Amino acid sequence: MNWSNAVSQYLQARRNLGYSLTIDGNILHQFAAYADALHATLPLNVDMAQQWASLAPSGSEIAIARRLSIVRSFSKYLHFIHPESSIIPAKLIGRTHRRLPPFIYSQSTIEVCLNAASALLPAYGIRSLTIRTMLGLLISSGLRPGEAVRLQKNDINTEQGTLSIMRSKNWHRRVVPIVPSTVNSLKHYLLVRELFAPLADSASLFLMDNGEALNIATADHAFTVIRQHADINRKINGRYPRLYDFRHTFVCRRIQTWYENGLDVNSLIPSLSRYLGHKKITDTYWYVSATPQLMKLSASRFERYCEKGDGK
Repeated sequence: MNWSNAVSQYLQARRNLGYSLTIDGNILHQFAAYADALHATLPLNVDMAQQWASLAPSGSEIAIARRLSIVRSFSKYLHFIHPESSIIPAKLIGRTHRRLPPFIYSQSTIEVCLNAASALLPAYGIRSLTIRTMLGLLISSGLRPGEAVRLQKNDINTEQGTLSIMRSKNWHRRVVPIVPSTVNSLKHYLLVRELFAPLADSASLFLMDNGEALNIATADHAFTVIRQHADINRKINGRYPRLYDFRHTFVCRRIQTWYENGLDVNSLIPSLSRYLGHKKITDTYWYVSATPQLMKLSASRFERYCEKGDGK
């Protein structure tokens, strides 16, 4: 058995259990191609795995650790089938994740981004309206960008004011309520879209001028142009502002609004977690950043608690 076959069998076994392993699969096939090119034979050689991991394009310690972590899972499978095959020791793997602080958009920056989206070329096509509507949806709903670009026309229920999110990260389907202004924005987009004959029959919601569905790469490219017009096209906290940061901004603003309205934030977090499509509440806390506004509100509430014993 060569390495490519071994990887394919491993991935099939895991996918039969319900795992998608899209990224992991691509990385493991790269590892298999490397091993096959070296004419390496089973069982797994830990040194070879380390050498391959060190070739991560970015060269960062985290990228190397992620590669080795993925191969470690594969090594467990190989050890089960071939007991003489080594399992990559966990001690060889460094940190595989780090949290770079997200960019939290101010209201003024959001407005500049929306205006820049409206100015995208071509002036008489649907691209600018597509990107602006998609941005507005991200801002108002906190959807993952990938969820937004995959929306179909039939996923929108304008009468009930909901979106059906299919094939999301943790759910086969979840229903997301949206505010009336977002419903009206989507209605307007659909009406305009129907004026472009080649686009009218497409099942996808967000379309480009060539009739193809908006995808995440195209959305990211458009947002690069928008960043330049919004004067935020520079690295902040180690990376450029992203579409995904609108999701972080949504969470921070929602919690801020709860604090401002005097609500019991702790009791509302589980509802926010479900709305965002999380199965673990700790995943929701990942999106909470210590913005100055949140810190001020939480400090004020703590002061009241100390003075009056009011912990709400």
